[in-house]
Amino acid sequence: MIVLDTAKFVSKIPISVFENVIKNNLGITNEQLLIIGDRGLSNSHLLSPILTNAFSLAANNLGITHSTVYQTPKGRGESADIVMLKQLKNLPPKSTIIVNVSNRMGNMSYLGSSFRKFCKAQGHRFISTSSLGMVDNSLLPKLVQAFDTNAYEIQRAALRLKAVLDEAREIQVYTPAGTDLVVPIATRKALVASGVYTEPGTGGNAIPGEVYLAPDPQSVRGRLVIDGSIRTLSKTFLVKKPVECSVNRGDITSWNNTPESRLLRETISWAHKKAKNPTGLRRIGELGIGLNPQAKIIGTTIVDEKAAGTCHAAIGSNNWFGGDVKSMIHLDQVMKDPEFRVDGRFLRF
Repeated sequence: MIVLDTAKFVSKIPISVFENVIKNNLGITNEQLLIIGDRGLSNSHLLSPILTNAFSLAANNLGITHSTVYQTPKGRGESADIVMLKQLKNLPPKSTIIVNVSNRMGNMSYLGSSFRKFCKAQGHRFISTSSLGMVDNSLLPKLVQAFDTNAYEIQRAALRLKAVLDEAREIQVYTPAGTDLVVPIATRKALVASGVYTEPGTGGNAIPGEVYLAPDPQSVRGRLVIDGSIRTLSKTFLVKKPVECSVNRGDITSWNNTPESRLLRETISWAHKKAKNPTGLRRIGELGIGLNPQAKIIGTTIVDEKAAGTCHAAIGSNNWFGGDVKSMIHLDQVMKDPEFRVDGRFLRF
């Protein structure tokens, strides 16, 4: 049982930010709201229960009927708590779900499908913030700052960018650190994560916003220099010495030798030993462009990849958003200050 000193909590957390997410980004009126969290990983990593409490208090302030459920933190392969699963299964169609978890939600086989497929089938809307256990409590103000933005302005910019990319054959990415990457996208459509989810069956990251896509298969080529933040199996961290990679036919073929590079290669080696099918473990599976002016690179992927003035390339799986790569990893690598050419013309947005 989590006991909350409400007065002390409200004095430290701007609940109005979370009221705005519920009221505006989700547009909740009279439907059922379920808020899911966990108990955190340690005294210094409590952002899951902190955000869950903040959303619960915001719902109270708005007079919205809701339920809140906390489960034990879940790692890879662990099943979600049955209490939480039953709450999900008993939700009326077209309900709304807010998820804040330290790592993952856990296995959802009790529902008969994945969380996303379940929500789509039931017409539920959702927002989620995962991997919060990687974020120290001290970063809470910067996390809240990333929530505190105009998601509709981001959505408008994202839709303009999507319209350009959907008609393009290829995008070239350049950064001051040395990235020079060609990403063919002729067969792909861009996706928008704006944080605005008002239609039944839609959902995504609670923190807005990015435009992202899965590149054409086995096509990305050039040089990738990771100089923002690096995601490995166990954590995300800020880059001190950039990781330089050569990419050919979609796969990373060589790396430089830095401490950051070694940690990233160790994650891929671990996945290679665990995977039944190791194809795709070095594949560039996503190109994303950050659009959130309130988000900054702080060493946590859920914020870093959304920051305006960044882009990210993910290594590994992309099949759940329209790609061809099925892999046990999806590792977002963030680059600073990118410039883009779309079919040879500089992209302005």
